[in-house]
Amino acid sequence: MSALVLVADADPFNLHLLSELCGSLGYEVMTAADGGAVLDAMARQRPSLVVMDVRLPVMDGLSVLGILKADRGLSGVPVVLVTQEDDAALRERGMALGARHCLYKPYRPLEVQQRLREIVDASVGSEPARSPRRPNGVPVRELADPLTQLGTGSQLRISLDYEFTRAVRYRHALSCVVIACSNAAELVSRLGEQASHGVIAAVANTTKGAIRTVDHLFRSGEFEFTILLPETHPEGVRIVAARLRAMLRGANTRAGLPPPTHDVHPRIVLGCSSMPASDLPDGEALYSAARRDCT
Repeated sequence: MSALVLVADADPFNLHLLSELCGSLGYEVMTAADGGAVLDAMARQRPSLVVMDVRLPVMDGLSVLGILKADRGLSGVPVVLVTQEDDAALRERGMALGARHCLYKPYRPLEVQQRLREIVDASVGSEPARSPRRPNGVPVRELADPLTQLGTGSQLRISLDYEFTRAVRYRHALSCVVIACSNAAELVSRLGEQASHGVIAAVANTTKGAIRTVDHLFRSGEFEFTILLPETHPEGVRIVAARLRAMLRGANTRAGLPPPTHDVHPRIVLGCSSMPASDLPDGEALYSAARRDCT
């Protein structure tokens, strides 16, 4: 039986994102838009986990948490509070009241999913962690790419929609960088699968070291990586791309392959796109524009 997660946020945009992230983990989802609705929903059905914004209307999240922890029948339900990153005082109060964990806005989908799965698995037992399934019986994909431990292509799609919508809403810039290998098939054919995996891992590790903690990095294809850079204008993404090109020249050496002068070496290409500099309708278009720019 699937775990039931109650998601509470007054913002329909954030409510939709959290519901989508929980649904993609195979959980059933209930939603609430204010503190009173949280208590009403829990009176009808006891969830496995509550993910609740601290700043709820009608009754704020801390007040709801205090009521839940005082109720003998509901005190055992783990509660994850959502705060802004700079709300340290609210987080301290929430943890003192009995919150299991705190998540920060803006969300990082991979981090959110990993944390929620850990908490749900700990509360309902270890079996769901070995073979998580959606309500329709379809197995849930791994949260991180097994080779690189980066976000997956499906998480990239969620993040594209989330970050693009945030950029439009708050009038922020958003940039995207795609890194690919133009001769991936040749590498696999001539060097073998194990060596090509070494190149992929080296590119992933190098890229991790070249970006900020607020940026999102995904393995978006067999030999393709995508970076989302919130609040980064075209000038900034060009600086990032130049730094990446310089750092990735040595990626094949770190993978244990011959230097680039050898007749078989990875040919790394990068492409960039930004909004609002470009007239792009959505996040998928931003990603597609960066792929087309790969040179």
